[in-house]
Amino acid sequence: MLRWGLLSTARINDRIIDAVGRSDRSTLVAVGSRAAERAKSYAAVRGIPMAFGSYGELIGSAEIDAIYLSLPNHLHAQWSIAALEAGKHVLCEKPLALTVAEVDRMTEAAQRAGRVLQEASAPRFHPQTADIASIIASGKLGRILLCQSAFEFTLPATKDIRLDPAIGGGALWDVGCYPVTFFQAVLDENPEVVYGQAFIGPSGVDLAFAGTMGYRSGASVQFTASMTTPIARSARIVGERGSLELDQPWLTNIGGQTSVRQWSMRASSGSGTFGDDPDQLELTKWDYGPSDVYLDELRGFEDIVLMGAPSPYPPSESRINTEVMIKLHESIRTGGPVRIGMGS
Repeated sequence: MLRWGLLSTARINDRIIDAVGRSDRSTLVAVGSRAAERAKSYAAVRGIPMAFGSYGELIGSAEIDAIYLSLPNHLHAQWSIAALEAGKHVLCEKPLALTVAEVDRMTEAAQRAGRVLQEASAPRFHPQTADIASIIASGKLGRILLCQSAFEFTLPATKDIRLDPAIGGGALWDVGCYPVTFFQAVLDENPEVVYGQAFIGPSGVDLAFAGTMGYRSGASVQFTASMTTPIARSARIVGERGSLELDQPWLTNIGGQTSVRQWSMRASSGSGTFGDDPDQLELTKWDYGPSDVYLDELRGFEDIVLMGAPSPYPPSESRINTEVMIKLHESIRTGGPVRIGMGS
């Protein structure tokens, strides 16, 4: 049984609270905030037994085994390291950190403490992601040439920490990291060069972003991330012999239907100028039913901590993705393509 403490009172906590409430291997025992009254009020509303008026008190409690860290992005490294050094396992919200050096310090702290450090990139724990990776690896789609995806929404508030450039705000850090880690998982390959353009809002953060990632295999990924446009969540993966279309690649719509369409090429019986023969494509469609990727994430974390299972998304991959994100931001500033050094 894992005894959980929530480090912050962020909105995203509610999804983990719900997952913990449905698990027979986890229990929620505490929440910590910088203000004691806020922590007490938060705990009372959600039925959490203990409330701490500082982050240090929470991670120092002997009643807690694991920390769910949902602080602003710029505080992830500092408090993950503190929690690990206090002997706690850490499930840290994405992005794991804002620099490669921070990821290295966090990883080293976990190794020294003999504790688990896991970035909370929930889609990496859903079977859909693993299944897509398996289809691509099988060669059924042929060589992958082009991938496209979108994660876009309209930020409901004009005052939000995601609008602050000093603490890791912006659309790329907030939702752009989903396509970056998704394609790392399903292509089993890391980009060699990236290029990005952005619409910068009044506060100085990228409100809308469009990026390209190029790979040694020849594949190209084009993706958009936005906090200021209508909702869009999709992904398309195109190979020489087939393609995949996902209507919920990020799986953040809890309870939503999760469907995949696979188009496969077969010999054409027509003579369409542009291959426009309806008999040339064969459609296979399947779904995973209503999804709850946060429960999948929790169960995966429980397996890692309690059973020693391997992580589907270890810190070594978080490190690479952090560098990719940094290079995409560099491309916004420089206006040109940037090569990935994998470790710089």
